Amino acid sequence: MQVSDPQADDGRIDISGFALVALTAMMLLSFSAAIGMAFNITGIVGSFAVSNTAAGLVATIEMSGVATGSLVFAQIAPRLDPHRVYIAAIGSIIALTGLTIWAPSIEFLYVFRGLNGFCAGAVVATVMATAGRSTAPESTFGVINSAVGVMGMVLAIILPQALKLNQVGGMGALSQVDGLYVVYLVLAAFAIAFIRFVPVAPTTTAQTHSGGRAPDLPLIGWAALLGLGMIFFGHGTLVMFIVSVGVEQVGLTPETVGLVFMFGSIFGIIAPLAAGWVGTHYKAMLPVSAIIGVMMVLAVLLSQATSPAMFYVAAPFFAMIPIAMMPIALGALARLDPSGRLAGAHPAFVTFGAAIAPLVGGAVSSAGNYTANGWLVIICSLIGGALMFNAIRTADRVRDGHAVSPVPAAGE
Repeated sequence: MQVSDPQADDGRIDISGFALVALTAMMLLSFSAAIGMAFNITGIVGSFAVSNTAAGLVATIEMSGVATGSLVFAQIAPRLDPHRVYIAAIGSIIALTGLTIWAPSIEFLYVFRGLNGFCAGAVVATVMATAGRSTAPESTFGVINSAVGVMGMVLAIILPQALKLNQVGGMGALSQVDGLYVVYLVLAAFAIAFIRFVPVAPTTTAQTHSGGRAPDLPLIGWAALLGLGMIFFGHGTLVMFIVSVGVEQVGLTPETVGLVFMFGSIFGIIAPLAAGWVGTHYKAMLPVSAIIGVMMVLAVLLSQATSPAMFYVAAPFFAMIPIAMMPIALGALARLDPSGRLAGAHPAFVTFGAAIAPLVGGAVSSAGNYTANGWLVIICSLIGGALMFNAIRTADRVRDGHAVSPVPAAGE
């Protein structure tokens, strides 16, 4: 059933045109190092002659920094001037990336990349909190999530070449991974040009009580974030091993699996845009439930795939289907909390879940087989869906005008 939005005048802002481009660019350009993390690990191993475990620890520390920065800034973003946050955070990212290029040992990387992750998390949380204030949050989140897929494809083309930058004449002082960080530094520098164009919500959206303290976020909102993190955790315990499933269990070559991922990336670009349209025009409960259900079915098919046909059908869609859910789920959180703090905090929960998924997924597959990973996805999806249920239902009621948002709107 198509519904209207009764919250159109609750202090939300119109984010469209070049303002949306600037907001999206702010996230992509500052978050590029995290998007290209798989290449970072390869470069670190080649540059510092360390194990995959040591290089993986750099990734874990950086992503933990992203999660921490997101969680901290999601709570204070409504009370801060976004432009100042972007200037400080992006300036720090540029400086820390420069120090990363200089780093003489991997121990320095642990420090510099952890701090860089925190600053990137600050940008992401501020962007998402602003997007949560949009008059059409599902559409805004759809564009942002789709753009992440585009950025992933662009980096997949650029970064392999950047790994060879040290072979260019006069660049011999650089190592393999330094070429990647040169790219990330240049991209972050480009972000500065977009800062002045990023939309800013009214400062009254601090959503404060008379004492100046922001009102507490509803418990069902935190439960929904935990549920979202649980779903991404379960998804990660299998998606991290798609290549292994394709090569070991199905008998495909890594090149063929790469082509499957390319198709999945295309789906990852289109799906958020479609989901943004659905979320803007319809309530969230049915599409969110349907996407979780489809993900569970795909998990079974993928984990038990023994033929190329099964893998071709399940792998690309399973890899990207959580992205399709995000615009709708985040739009529901934005209606539950007009301040944008819940939407701004979601990267922390998603990142923490994804960070521990490879470790747990590897242990599960080693103890049993990939079928066990598929069942773990189902269990986590059911738990995550249950945790999100009350928040989604309340957000739909708010949208219908049958309930009031648990968090006061601007000026209330």
